Amino acid sequence: MDVDNLNKSIKSLEDKWKLVPAFLKVRGLVKQHIESFNHFVNTEVRAIMLANQRVVCDADQRWYLEYKNIYVGRPSVEEGPIVKEISPHECRLRDLTYAAPLLVDIAYIRGDQRVNMDRVPIGSIPIMLRSSNCLLTGKTPNELTRLRECPLDPGGYFIIRGTEKVILLQEQLSKNRIIVEDDNKGHIMCSVTSSTHQRKSKTGLVAKKGIFHVEHNSFGELVPAVVVLKAMGMICDQEIVQTIGTEDEVLSALLPCLEQCHKLKLFTQNQALAWLSNKIRVAKTYGPAWKASRERKDAEGRIDDCRQTLKDIVLAHVPVEHWNFHQKCVYLCLMLRKLILAQAGLIPPDDRDYYGNKRLELAGSLLALLFEDHFKKFNDNLRFVANEMLPKNQATAFDIHKHIRQDLITNGLVAAISSGNWNIKRFRMERQGVTQVLTRLSYISALGHMTRINSQFEKTRKVSGPRSLQPSQWGMLCPSDTPEGESCGLVKNLALMSHVTMDVDDAPLLRLILDLGVEPVDSLRGQQLHAEHSFLVFLNGDC
Repeated sequence: MDVDNLNKSIKSLEDKWKLVPAFLKVRGLVKQHIESFNHFVNTEVRAIMLANQRVVCDADQRWYLEYKNIYVGRPSVEEGPIVKEISPHECRLRDLTYAAPLLVDIAYIRGDQRVNMDRVPIGSIPIMLRSSNCLLTGKTPNELTRLRECPLDPGGYFIIRGTEKVILLQEQLSKNRIIVEDDNKGHIMCSVTSSTHQRKSKTGLVAKKGIFHVEHNSFGELVPAVVVLKAMGMICDQEIVQTIGTEDEVLSALLPCLEQCHKLKLFTQNQALAWLSNKIRVAKTYGPAWKASRERKDAEGRIDDCRQTLKDIVLAHVPVEHWNFHQKCVYLCLMLRKLILAQAGLIPPDDRDYYGNKRLELAGSLLALLFEDHFKKFNDNLRFVANEMLPKNQATAFDIHKHIRQDLITNGLVAAISSGNWNIKRFRMERQGVTQVLTRLSYISALGHMTRINSQFEKTRKVSGPRSLQPSQWGMLCPSDTPEGESCGLVKNLALMSHVTMDVDDAPLLRLILDLGVEPVDSLRGQQLHAEHSFLVFLNGDC
C-alpha cells in the first residue's frame, strides 16, 4: 500500500474518539475483575476441590471422606428455617454480606457402610456484583431499577456487612522469570521466583570468591552450582560447559567452579547427591520427630530426600518427569550463562521496574489463594475430628456430617475482604490493604477506584525507581492519576482503554508452537542451544 492510500484509510480524529465509547460498551472498566471472579467460581473452585478430594485419618485406615462435586449457589440469606434470595440493595440496608452458599457432594464411611450425600453446605462465598452468580446478571435496566440498582453501576465489588469493598489490582514482579540485578552489596545476582499451584520458592545464583553458588531456603548454606548440576544428572564437564556457553568469558568464569568440584571429589550423581544431602536444612515446622527420623535414615534414604528436594522445590516451576532432570539442568545453565555475561558487561542487568517484568493479580486469583488455604484448614479440622472421635465410637457409627463446620470458610473469606489482610502461612504471604471501601464521592471516582493498582513496595522507603514514570507503562497506565505523598507513584490507575488478560490453558499454545517448528529442549544438547540462528522460547517461564 502506497502512502496516498494509507493516508486515505486513516479516519479523522473525531472518528477515532468513537472508539472509546465502543470499547467501554464491549469491555467496560471492571471487566477484568468480573472475568477473574467468574473463572474462580466456575473453574478454580472445582480444581482446588479435586486437588484436596480425599480426607483420611490415622485412627482408622478404612475411614475416608471424598468430595465428588462442588457448587456455588445463588446469593441468599437464612432467616430461621427459611432460606431466600437476597438483593445487593437489601444487603446494604440491613448490613448483611452478599454471599452465596458453597455446596458439595460427598461420600464417606459411617460404621461399615458408604454414605452418599448431595449438596451439603460447607460455608459461603462473597459474590461479586455483576458476576455470573450475581442476582443482577442479565437484568434489563427496568429490572435493575425495580431492584433499586443503578443501571450504570458496573459492579466488580463486594458487599461485606453492608459495606462496599473493592479488591485492588495487585502489582507483582513476574513469576517464573529470570531476573539479573544488583543485590544490596552491589554484586550482580540472578534469581527466579518459582510459582506453581502447590508451592512458591525462590532460587538464586550468586558469585562468592569467583565460584558460582546456588542460594535456596532448602539448603542451610550456599552450595556450588556445578555440584547441583551433577546432582541433577549432568555429570560430564564438557556437557556442562557446552550447555552454558563456549565463549572465552564463559570458559574463564566456569574454570574455578569445575576445579572446586574436582577438589571435593564429586564425579558421579550419587556422590553429588550424598554431598548435598548433608546441606539440606531441617525446617522447624517439621518438629523434632521428623528431624529424629531423618537422622535415623541411612545414606540411601537421605539421598532420596535430596533428589526429591531437587525435583519438587528447587526451580519448582520446571517439570521433572520420570526423574529426567535435563530440562531443569538446561534452565539452571541458562541462569548461569546470563549471570556470567552480565558480570562481563556483555548484557545489561534487568530493570525490575520495567513493566514487562510485572504482572497484575486480579480478584479471582487472590480469592483462589485464600479459598485454597481455608479449604485445607477445613479438611484438617475434619481429619482432627475423625482422629479424636473414631476410637471412641467403635461400637457406634461415627457420622462426620454432624461435625462439618460452615464458619471456617465463611468467616475466613469475609474477614479477609473486610479487613484487607491476606495472610497465608503456606506461601508466607502477609499483605495489608488488599481491599478498600469503594469511593462513592462521585460516579467518576467510583470508576477510578475500581481500576486502581496497588504495589507491594513499602511506601515509607524513599526510593525513586518504583515511583518514577516508566516509558514501558505507555498506553497501559494513566501517567497523571496517582496520589500525593508517600503513595506517589506506587498507587496507579489503568488507562482508559487498557484491559488485563486472564490465565488460559497453555496446552493449545504449546501444540501450536510445536507445529510451527519449535523443538523441545529435551531433544537438544550442548552447543545447539546457543547456535547462531537458534533462540530459546519460554512458555509460562518454562523453556
